[in-house]
Amino acid sequence: MKKACFSKRIWKKEINDLTLVEIASLSELFNRAKRFVFQTLVRQKRWKRELHKESIHLVVKKKFGVNDYVANSIVRESQALLKAQSELNKLYIKQTDEKIKKTKKKLKTERSFLTTLRKIKESCINGNVHFPKSRKYTLHPSGLVSLALQNHSLVWMNTYLFEHQYLDVAIKRLKAKIGRLEHRLFRLEGKKEKLITHISSVVFGSKKLFKHQFTKKEFVQDHQSWKELFLAARNKQVLISGRKDAAAGNFVFTYQPDTNDLHMTSLSGKVVTFSNVVFPYGQEQINQTVLRQRKCKDKKANGKPISWSVEDHGDYYIIKCYLMSKKKY
Repeated sequence: MKKACFSKRIWKKEINDLTLVEIASLSELFNRAKRFVFQTLVRQKRWKRELHKESIHLVVKKKFGVNDYVANSIVRESQALLKAQSELNKLYIKQTDEKIKKTKKKLKTERSFLTTLRKIKESCINGNVHFPKSRKYTLHPSGLVSLALQNHSLVWMNTYLFEHQYLDVAIKRLKAKIGRLEHRLFRLEGKKEKLITHISSVVFGSKKLFKHQFTKKEFVQDHQSWKELFLAARNKQVLISGRKDAAAGNFVFTYQPDTNDLHMTSLSGKVVTFSNVVFPYGQEQINQTVLRQRKCKDKKANGKPISWSVEDHGDYYIIKCYLMSKKKY
């Protein structure tokens, strides 16, 4: 079980330029590599063959020049996203099945009612009006025809008016309704078939923002501003997985409980610092977990991984700490 703790806002104006440059560089490279890995995994699944002779982990290390820890986080994030898409696809199939079931049930009901109306119409043509017992139609001795509904009743002076004012109109409307239901069923079955056979991809940065380049007037006129916004959304987060054999639970991020500083080893090997990283909720648990990890002698057996995430929100960062725990929060 993972517990995520959110830090207070860390304003960029309070961070030194070196830290800003290094985190921006890591974020851009991390997310570019993540998109590459995810698309590779999707293509391998679609084409049912391996695209590289080496493992995807080694491919990422060579192509993007990152160390083992960053490469491992990139691959794990991409695999988790692909698995989430697969689970989401199963949910969509289940929802589509429910809609197909309801549509078929509705079609059966409407077709049964249409058959009933056609039988009544045929009896009117033959001059011997006959109503089924299951329907609330009544032919009175005076020649009146009535239909009892929930809140009111409909009355026709004779069978001729009943046939042309009600039956013909009801049959026409019912045919159109059945046609719409059949079309809906056809589309749902097509959607289900596509969900089963097609391996879907992901739009990093969100589909909504991607479409804004064509739909929002300010972005149509100024494509560069949209591109900057879209790239910022695509490179918003960096998540480095923890390692239980690391001294502080992570080889890239190291937290100092006594000073509340978070040190990060950048891609160039430099150590940069986020000062005053405070967590309104979970601060005590983070401190205890970090100190316990440092004191743990047999880390491979008893160590606890600590994952760290840095999210860019424009003027400030939000840092998240992910702790492993057996307890359910």
